[in-house]
Amino acid sequence: MVKRNQSGPAQSFSGGRGLGMFLYLAVFISGGSILVLEIAAGRVMAPHFGNTIYNWTSMIGIILAALSVGYSAGGRLADRRPSPRLFFLLMLAGAGLVALVPALRLALLPALEASMSVRSGPLFGGIFLFAAPSLVLGMLTPFAVKLVARNEATLGTVTGNLFTWSTVGSIVGTFATGFVFIPTFGLNSIFLATGVTLAALSLLGLYLFRLPDGKRRGAAGGFPTAIFALVGSAFLAGAATSGSPPGLTDETIYFQENMYHTIRVYERDKGGSRVRELYLDYQPEGAMVVGDDRSLHFAYTKFLEMTPLAVPDLRRALFIGGGAFTMAKALHLIRPEAEISVAELDPDVVDVGRKFFRLGNYPKIQVAAEDGRRYLRRSPGRWNLIVGDAYRGLRTIPSHLITREFFAEIRERLAARGAFFMNLIAFRAGPGASLYAAVYRTMTAVFPEVWVFSTDPGNPTVPQNILFLAFRD
Repeated sequence: MVKRNQSGPAQSFSGGRGLGMFLYLAVFISGGSILVLEIAAGRVMAPHFGNTIYNWTSMIGIILAALSVGYSAGGRLADRRPSPRLFFLLMLAGAGLVALVPALRLALLPALEASMSVRSGPLFGGIFLFAAPSLVLGMLTPFAVKLVARNEATLGTVTGNLFTWSTVGSIVGTFATGFVFIPTFGLNSIFLATGVTLAALSLLGLYLFRLPDGKRRGAAGGFPTAIFALVGSAFLAGAATSGSPPGLTDETIYFQENMYHTIRVYERDKGGSRVRELYLDYQPEGAMVVGDDRSLHFAYTKFLEMTPLAVPDLRRALFIGGGAFTMAKALHLIRPEAEISVAELDPDVVDVGRKFFRLGNYPKIQVAAEDGRRYLRRSPGRWNLIVGDAYRGLRTIPSHLITREFFAEIRERLAARGAFFMNLIAFRAGPGASLYAAVYRTMTAVFPEVWVFSTDPGNPTVPQNILFLAFRD
């Protein structure tokens, strides 16, 4: 028969074995939560500072730094007060800090975007949003080691096992966030759901492993009250902002967060016209004048009008990167007899093109939701014109689309006197011109004839659209 006391649950479960099993589950969930934070953090910053190497480097570095401080602090605190109750209160505090991310995101990131660069912005934004929850969650595993290890003879085994379960949780959290959570749910919902999971587990632990009233320290009675108040306030703030991601304005007619981008469509008056713009994360990717499919709003897209002169025998054209599909539509109107295909990696961008940029009115334009290089390799025949305009954030072309090998594949798939037209956002001169110089050297090593244009030739030291027009022979 199980022996019970009047003030708590069954002693057989609240003892060492039951507590140990529960702590293994707790570190598994906390480890998963840390990687949910880390993977989602980059997507949180991307709409404000671009999907750049600075963004991901900042998120990884900040969370690793916070974890290292948390490991040390958690171990020291456990040595002074090895209490299951304190462990679960720490987990509850971590839940509140995670749930607070949506509110902090809405309050802080627009201001940081307005005042900081793409280098400094992710660094400070990551510190403000993710350092505190990562630090507190990092305290849990060393704290659990102290609670589970009963003697020094088993200390190594317990430490290894608990960190293993924490790491397994991190692995599960990584794949679940990247493959399931972000493609399916909004980022704010992910943070709130993670906070709810941590809070539910910590509250269950506080109930199952509560101490008899006579053993509680009266002097510490205010600490749990403060923790519960913090968590409650965080969840209220998070819930209040869960449907209001930053970046939304009265001009926003569509918003979606998916596995590739934060997609936003704006419609507003510009230069006497009603303009509809597509933003992927931080960067405008395309625009159309409402009601005028022939209009090319961005300056660099108007260079497309030279392609009929550069390629008079234009029968087949391929666009690598769809954006708002304005160039593909314009080329179709210029050359309605030509076969036009578009390879766009993100299927949601294709759907947005059909819903908001009139792509559905052009059934002859064939669109494949696929990586451009893969599509180029598997598609039959040769192309008279290939247009490269694929980006994954501010001034960031996917690296596999600017290599010598890729340019060689482009040349091989072009028909005689075919042309490759590529858009690059970069500096034309000055200290920041290394990207332009590298792409130019690589392209001229493959193509015998390369022409270069830019949208602001009078100011080569500012970032601008640089257009390469390369001919096969």
